[in-house]
This record gives sequence, structure tokens and C-alpha cells, in this order.
Amino acid sequence: MMTLRPQLLLATMALTWGTHALAFDLSIEDFDQESLAVIKQAKTSSDISVLNEAANILIYDSMMQENVDQGVVYLSKAAGLGDEESQVELADYYYSEDDYVNALKWYHQAEGHKDPYVLYSLGVMYFDGEGTEPDYQKANQYYEQAANAGYADAMYQLAFSYNDGKGVKQDYQKAAYWFQKAADEGDESAMYNLGISYLNGEGVGKDCKKAMELFNQAIESNDHALSYAKLGDIYSYTEYKAPCGLEKSDYKKALGYYKSAALEGDSYSQFQVGYAYRNGHGDWSNFVKALAWFQIALEYGYDDAQSAIDEVKNQMSDQDIEKANKLQEAIENEF
Repeated sequence: MMTLRPQLLLATMALTWGTHALAFDLSIEDFDQESLAVIKQAKTSSDISVLNEAANILIYDSMMQENVDQGVVYLSKAAGLGDEESQVELADYYYSEDDYVNALKWYHQAEGHKDPYVLYSLGVMYFDGEGTEPDYQKANQYYEQAANAGYADAMYQLAFSYNDGKGVKQDYQKAAYWFQKAADEGDESAMYNLGISYLNGEGVGKDCKKAMELFNQAIESNDHALSYAKLGDIYSYTEYKAPCGLEKSDYKKALGYYKSAALEGDSYSQFQVGYAYRNGHGDWSNFVKALAWFQIALEYGYDDAQSAIDEVKNQMSDQDIEKANKLQEAIENEF
């Protein structure tokens, strides 16, 4: 979303031509002469490139909202002349301003060009009911068009529609197919969800080794927090031993994965790190560390951490509780 710079009284930068020449005020803007010339030219121009250049200057570099609004006027003029790039940029601008009705209108204006980004954006708006009533079926039609055109985000969303049965008949095989397609495009969240499909045998054969490969692939791609957490579960919980070919649980390895996810902000993993220190799983039992991590988990939204906090505090001195608070602060500085 556009961020307007603080309004500064730059009287020494007032324009040499009067502000009455335009319906907006450039007298305090910090524009160079070349930019000012483009803005002035746009007032009477029907040249799409001039209108777009002036619009970008005013929308993204102005300090005053009235000048931003004039930029939108120029961009709207270019979009109204049928320029696809302007139509999409205008739709994006309205979307960033939460004006979903106008965003939807302009994405539809650009729809005929079959740009996969536009098709995906329409899918999102119909799926989420932005500027219109929710329509999962129509959303999935747009997702499928964009997915078939190679747009990874659309592949991922379409996979979830099939996984959850939203607007389509639930079909785990099709969900796994589209997760695979998105994963092949480098989407780490798709790698993770495809890994879950293999772990649970949903739409594909149950294969923990393949699932773990996918989780590690997602981690290598972008330190994927949920993949770290799931590997922590695999090494921690006995239910995964036989399916994953593990002789025994490996709490030390699990703690390492949970820590990695915790430092990425995953509240479940933050709680699991606290639990490990509380119970001596993978390291020595340490209530100071346990309390610090439980409090971090609660702060990040893991509500079940409250009972764990109360339980360990009842067994700690005031001095150790203060140590935990200081440790919490130190850990959070690493995020």
C-alpha cells in the first residue's frame, strides 16, 4: 500500500507557475523540473505514457492527498483509453485502498486480455467476497484459468478448493495434483501441503519419506516455519515412528526443528520449545527457559500456553521468574 511522506513546508520549492493553473497544489512537493513538466503536460494530454508517468509521480511520491487523487484521475484516464497496464494498476491501487468495488470493476475491464495475474485477482475477490458476494464456483473458474496459464498462486488456491471442497467437489487427488504443480513452480507452501498429503495419504500414496523430502525442500526454499514444525512433530511423536521408519523418537532433533520454527514466529513451535525445556525433552529440564518460551508463545497467540505458564510459575522463585522475563526479551530480539 502506498505510504505518503510527512507533509513538509518547503516554501523555497514553490513552483514558478501559479497553483491556479491546476486543480491541485504542487507548491510544497519536492519534485524536480522534469517531473513537474510531465505533470503539467498530463493535464491536457491523451498520451497514455504521459498520463501513466504523471500518475505514478503523483500517486507514489506526493505528500498531499489531493495530489494523489489527481494522479488517480490521470491513471483513470489512461485506463479509460483501454490501456491494459493502466487498468491493472488502477485496480491494484483501489484494492490497496480497500475500495473493492472499483478494484473489481477495473480487474473486469482488464479481464479480456487473459493476463493470469488479473484472472487470479478476480478469483481472490470472488472467493473472499470483496466488492461482491462470495462465489466459490466463479472464483475457482478464474483460479483454473490462471493456473492453466502457469500462475503458481492460482494453482495453490485451486488445490485448497479441491482439498476443502469449496465451490467444487472435494477431491484430494486433484488437490495433490495442483499442490504438485505449484510446488514445481517453487511455492514452498505448496511443497509443505503436498508433504502433508503424502504424510496422510490423501490423494497420493502414503509416503513419509517423500513427505519429509518435501518439508526439507520447503525449508531450503524459504525457511518454511510449518515445515520445520512438522519435522519436529515427526521426530517427537510416537505415531510417526513406524510410518516414517524411525526406531525411536529423537527429542534432540525435534527440539532443533521446533526452535527453527519458533524463531520464524510459529506460536505452536514456541510452545513446543517451552514444553521440551519443561520436561527435559532434547535438553536438560530448565524452567527459566520453559517459562520464557511459553510466554513468547502466548504473546504470539497460542492461548493454551497460559495454563503452562501458570503451572511452571507455581514451581519457580520470583528471582527465576525475573530471569525468564529477561531471557524472553533477549530471545525476541533475535526474531
